[in-house]
Amino acid sequence: MKKIKWNLSILLFSLFSSICFSQEIQIKDIPVITTKNSPEIPQLEAKDFLYRQYSEDLQYYYKQLASMKDVIPVFYSYTASEDDTIFSIAARCNIPYETIASLNQIAASDCRLTGMTLILPAAPGIFVPDPGKFKREKPLTSLEALIQKNCYEKLDDSKIICYNINERYFLHLPAERLDQTSRAFFLDVKMKPPLDYYWLSSDYGYRESPFGGEKQFHKGIDMAAPEGTKVYACKAGKVISTVKLDKTFGNYIILKHPNGLTSIYAHLSEIEVSNGENVATGQEIGLVGQTGKVTGPHLHFEIRQNGQPTDPNTYIKR
Repeated sequence: MKKIKWNLSILLFSLFSSICFSQEIQIKDIPVITTKNSPEIPQLEAKDFLYRQYSEDLQYYYKQLASMKDVIPVFYSYTASEDDTIFSIAARCNIPYETIASLNQIAASDCRLTGMTLILPAAPGIFVPDPGKFKREKPLTSLEALIQKNCYEKLDDSKIICYNINERYFLHLPAERLDQTSRAFFLDVKMKPPLDYYWLSSDYGYRESPFGGEKQFHKGIDMAAPEGTKVYACKAGKVISTVKLDKTFGNYIILKHPNGLTSIYAHLSEIEVSNGENVATGQEIGLVGQTGKVTGPHLHFEIRQNGQPTDPNTYIKR
């Protein structure tokens, strides 16, 4: 029964398509899409009926696009789980990541999506905030501003369809991808340094222990700064651990970031966040101190990829 219902919706969209491409569209005629009126896919797995239906609708759209035929896509919704990233969702849906990003105000590839309800079009391409063809939309993210600027000259085609999606107007360019500048901006995963001012007192890698002189591997970098200096989250994430008075790290914080990254901030004099709290890039989370096993005030800073220490110098912006 459900199968008939959603196939009927495709026929209705096709009927609307013939109207759209045959006459001038008025604001009142623009299709309205919301997360509430879009069928929600519970899981992006083959056993899920709506996921299979989405895949069929997408394949139909690709075939029509390849045949140079006009077609209006069907829109679905999906609420991201803790393990989802923009890339994993795009891979499961078989659409470019920029299609999802441009439609859902996702400004960068490392944005945390957990709990976010996304609109998933059964169509590839870029969704451009309307610069004024039907109703002017102000870009809400830097990526939207880049897309709107770089795609402006491509929006003159009379066959481009406008959608009212969650009360914002978008023009759909079916075959468009992010240009090189916008792609570099979106994929940039560099991190903000956790301190505004510091000097590197101990680098990542093998070193002589400051306590016993033996050679040992230093899993992070030591950033010397006066006690009380503000410490910032290097990247948006979730606080998964706050520990006080550890024998080695003293007071420290662990943040979880997208794509298997974690960051560690040790020897703090104060911890200013709580377990489970979501933090933004550059948010103050603590103060430099000399708690734990230290020779002076500094921040011990680590980056781990899937639990394995990695050189923080390759991530943070200078």
